Formats: sequence, structure tokens, C-alpha cells
Amino acid sequence: MYKIIIKKIGLFITSGYIYYLLECLYRGYSHISMFILVGLLSILVIDTPNNIYGYDLDYRLQVLISSVLATIGECITGLIVNVWLKLNVWDYSELPFTFAYGQCNLFFCVVWVFLIGLIGIPYCDAYNYYIAKEGNIVPYYKIGNKVIFTFKSRNKIK
Repeated sequence: MYKIIIKKIGLFITSGYIYYLLECLYRGYSHISMFILVGLLSILVIDTPNNIYGYDLDYRLQVLISSVLATIGECITGLIVNVWLKLNVWDYSELPFTFAYGQCNLFFCVVWVFLIGLIGIPYCDAYNYYIAKEGNIVPYYKIGNKVIFTFKSRNKIK
């Protein structure tokens, strides 16, 4: 149990930090609420589909599930941080295709898809396999019935 908690804390901190840095590079700043959101998303949402369904789950479906849940998480965080606490961290009200009282925007939903598909899922799987030494199955991703990517076995890395 202790190892699982340490693993989850490590994934929370590193994922939150990676997102925080990416947002700072893009916008010039970020907010602790996004660090916390992405940390929670990494351990509760992005990391979960493989743990529940295994690596045979179609990668597109895995990205879709995680992205929809990330958008819901952004909405809840925005409603708490921006609407309820009035911290005004972000407000997309002036942009087209905005919903949830200005807390979510279709463009940023697409950004979640790319961040999760290109960075989030591979990072969580790499963290679990190489750093946390979780599982004996080498992570891989499938689209349809075709394997599109396989990690290197940690036994072959010296």
C-alpha cells in the first residue's frame, strides 16, 4: 500500500509540474489550480483506462475518454476557482465555442486531446513501467487491431 501511495504522489507531482511548465511556455504563466488539476487527472483519469481495460483498448478511445474527463475536470476547477472563488485565472467567455460559464472552450478541448494523446498517456505509462516498476507487460498502444507503438522492455535498457 505504501508503494502505491508513493507512486501516485510521484505521478501527481511530476505530471502537474510538466503541465505547469508547458502552460508557462505557452501563456507565460500558470496557476497552482492547474498543477493540482493535472496531477489529479494523471492519477485518476489519464492513468486509469490502461489499468482497467489493459493495453488492448484502442488508443483513440483511451484518448477520447481521458480528454472528455479532463474537460469535465477543467470545468469543475474553473467553476470553483474562477466563478465561486473569483480568482479569475482564466475566462474564455470572449472566445467563440465557449461553454460552462466561460470555463471551457472547444479549442482547448482539442488541446487536451493532443496533450493527453501525445504526452499524458505515454508519460503515465512510462512513469509506471520504468520509474515505479509496475507490471511485467511492456506498454503498447493499438489502433484497431494494429500495434502502433511499443515501449522498450526495461530488461533491455542498460
